Amino acid sequence: MSADSEISAFTHHFGRPDPAVPPGDFFADKFDKSLWRMMYDEVGAGWYRNGFLFLFGAELPRLNPVLAEWASLLEPGVERIVIGRNAYGMLLVAEQTTDEGTDAPIGLLDPAAGTYTKQDELDFSSLLGDWLPDNRLPEFLHQDAYDAFRQSGGQLQPNEVLALQDLNLGFVPGNWLTEDLLAYHQRAAARYQTQ
Repeated sequence: MSADSEISAFTHHFGRPDPAVPPGDFFADKFDKSLWRMMYDEVGAGWYRNGFLFLFGAELPRLNPVLAEWASLLEPGVERIVIGRNAYGMLLVAEQTTDEGTDAPIGLLDPAAGTYTKQDELDFSSLLGDWLPDNRLPEFLHQDAYDAFRQSGGQLQPNEVLALQDLNLGFVPGNWLTEDLLAYHQRAAARYQTQ
């Protein structure tokens, strides 16, 4: 798949961010920086799907300290950077961007499930061209609970997530609350560390 068709697939499904924000500086290599800049010019960075997704923004690496809460799930010594999140606090995490560039593997940290998963062939480029547009990360993209929250007048602040009150019940009506993203990850990680 060419870069143009990858970008077209993403923009066809997600459109442009609203609002848009400056892009993250995720790569060290000049070539990868240039390639990301070309992708960014088409894809953008910011809020997608009525505020459900926040992708590729410059402020996402500020969430990297959240990863320390999940050290027991993560392979030690691996460079990681947050490149996206959804309204439920799930994080898209690129690994080894300095060495791998746009071929960097992508992991999904799910605080409600207490899991960090990686898939074969899921890297930064394929995330844009296949995995997100083709709904190959359904747990990350499923937004029914968020839509119901919004339809009932709910609004999240940029640092907030729609968090589960009881992590065992899942996203059923009445089992969510707004919570600071870091506080939610701390609470969820503490729960899984005691199991």
